[in-house]
Amino acid sequence: MVTPFPFFRFLLRDARAQTEMIYPWQLPSIMRKHIITGAMGMLFFALLSGMYLVSFGSHLGIPYWQWGVLSAASSFVLLLQLPSAYLVSRTGNRRTLWYATSLISRLVRGFAIATAFVLAGFSGQAARTVFILLLVVANCFDAIANPPWFSWLADIIPEREQGRFWGRRAAWINLANAIVLMPIGFAMDRVRQDYKLSGLLTVFAFGFVIGILDLVIHRTIPEPPMPIPPRKPFWREVKAPLSDSRFRPWLVFDGLWTFGMALGGSLAMVYFVENIGIKQDYTGGTLVLIVIPLLATVLTAQWLGILVDEKGVKRMMFWGYALWATIPAFWILAGNAGRLTWLAVGGVLGTVGAQGAMTAVNKLITRLPPSSGHVSMYFAVTTCVEAVTGGLGALSAGVLLHALKNWSWQVGGITVIGFHVLFAASFVLRGLSLLAISPIPEPGRLARVPSPQGARPPAPTS
Repeated sequence: MVTPFPFFRFLLRDARAQTEMIYPWQLPSIMRKHIITGAMGMLFFALLSGMYLVSFGSHLGIPYWQWGVLSAASSFVLLLQLPSAYLVSRTGNRRTLWYATSLISRLVRGFAIATAFVLAGFSGQAARTVFILLLVVANCFDAIANPPWFSWLADIIPEREQGRFWGRRAAWINLANAIVLMPIGFAMDRVRQDYKLSGLLTVFAFGFVIGILDLVIHRTIPEPPMPIPPRKPFWREVKAPLSDSRFRPWLVFDGLWTFGMALGGSLAMVYFVENIGIKQDYTGGTLVLIVIPLLATVLTAQWLGILVDEKGVKRMMFWGYALWATIPAFWILAGNAGRLTWLAVGGVLGTVGAQGAMTAVNKLITRLPPSSGHVSMYFAVTTCVEAVTGGLGALSAGVLLHALKNWSWQVGGITVIGFHVLFAASFVLRGLSLLAISPIPEPGRLARVPSPQGARPPAPTS
């Protein structure tokens, strides 16, 4: 891989290294690095997306329908995970693909913010258009990066420890982010109004540096050899998960759930920032939208991971998704008195549910495929189902919200607006989708490529 900048040549240098066998004594160090890089990656996206990015978009004057287009496009680009997964299965080299696409994605995301800021002084429309287009491009490369990373991680962590590791990783990642994000929100509230935009740019710059350091540390994690499945045409590779009778019920549920979730959740942050007033209260917003849910994860993630290993995937999926489904009801309640309290309660219940559900799903997707060589394609097909249904949900949300932007209705002293209609529909659809969990099979244990057991490898001889 060729790059004109010496630093980025250094960053990608080790990504071209050959795969190597991983020994048991290396696992603790590898797991620690996955936790550290996970915390840095999550912090990067927390600072260069979410409420800070929406606040920046509010300065640019992005209307509801354009937020809907951005959300939908960012969902549809997840279809790129199909060719990404196919490339992984053909080459067996996951690290190079992940490094290159992650680096490009983070550079483009930073460039989108910088370019929109400069263009805003000349043309607001040009700034908004370029901003949205570049964010979609960045999300394209993020989508390509996911399958190789997921397959890479699945081959490293032993099956018997996977649930516990995901829980422990989530706990430490969320604790680290809570410690960093709360002071940032507190500082942003103390920035004078005429300097708010400069404050946002400072937050973005800090997040960008963290994102690059994440790549620097990540490059030291080894990649184990991956069994290469028999070579098949691309569409036969895609068809394999769709033809798997054990996997199809998961795809049905995932599609139903994702549509209902996207209908209410894709524009929820716009509602929080503009209608709830988070952009005038970054401390409160950081506390209820980020820190309290993060702390809830810290306190429960490891326990939830143990429950997944001990009680089974399906049981944890049902109760996790059931709790997660309650979030839109609290968003509706937050439109009136006690807005931060309701957001905090919903955030805790939803986060605990989501953590339990996703820990179970991670194990489901890595254990249902016939071998680890198929994991990336199963993961990509899952994401593509989410891309299509989530994109349709986001587009529907944007269109409906635009049509209801001047509509309101008084119900028992409560003012109902278009956002509340979206949240109510999302709540109902999420609840109904739980009925589709029943046909999903409990995944069994699969053999992985064994790592040599015992002591360190012998020292090389001359």
